[in-house]
Amino acid sequence: MTIWHDLHTGVVHPWLCDQFGHLNVRNYANMFNEAMFHAYFESNLAQKECLAHGGHGVAAIVRTTFLHECPLGMLVRTEGSLVEASEKTLTYMLRMRDVETGYVHATLETLEVFFNPETRSSMAIPQALRPRIEEEISGPDAVPDRQPFPREELNVARWHELQRGVCFPWHKDQWGHMNVRWYAHFFDDAIFHIWSKIGTGWKAMEAQGVHTVTASTTTRFRKEVLPADLFVIEGGVARCGSKSVTYRMRMSHVETGEILAYQDVVEVFFNPKTRTSTPMPDVIRTALETELR
Repeated sequence: MTIWHDLHTGVVHPWLCDQFGHLNVRNYANMFNEAMFHAYFESNLAQKECLAHGGHGVAAIVRTTFLHECPLGMLVRTEGSLVEASEKTLTYMLRMRDVETGYVHATLETLEVFFNPETRSSMAIPQALRPRIEEEISGPDAVPDRQPFPREELNVARWHELQRGVCFPWHKDQWGHMNVRWYAHFFDDAIFHIWSKIGTGWKAMEAQGVHTVTASTTTRFRKEVLPADLFVIEGGVARCGSKSVTYRMRMSHVETGEILAYQDVVEVFFNPKTRTSTPMPDVIRTALETELR
């Protein structure tokens, strides 16, 4: 059966919260990223062991689902499991729980590609590691409702430039490229700017008694981002529901134009007084629907 391992513990400090009073999206990414390094070790795929066989895992697709707020002071425990494997990939699932209640507040699913650091390309998982993998994933799946990663392309009619940045040396990890958590930081900064670009800023939403909170993010990593790389993030509205909006953002290399990563974001309109979802105000819906044309 699927084996769950305790990976990481933490606390929601004030400096990890955003203006809405709960753990900010980027700091879920920080905690999950710390946990993922432990997930490899706990599933008998320690970094040194993998490197001894010529490779290591890198994230290809990461989907984070936010189920409940993580409020200030909450004690956090993250557990994880290796749930699937193919010729070149490993899929892990992580769950972030409230230590005191046991409730799951967020989940992360990551498709990891085995990577040759010499050729900077994917490689088959070495046969010597296969028995360890089979030991972890043999038996019935303990996550029967796990959904496949979406393959559909989201169409955006109007792209807006949201953010420009540079990859500094302190953004890279031991593999020499920008660490997963920093994509979350940069995309999160960018998404805050989208509302002013479409003519409905945060102050206007406050006047309507609402704001948005992130329900899920799906990030697809296309190319490595290396120190000194310049990038630009653009984004736009892809879908509009009764209580939610879906955006797509893309990170491109400024000099080459290559797409480095995509992130799809679902946000839900939220009443800060009741701390529950709420219908989208008509004036905001009008602005969003204009973006779809």
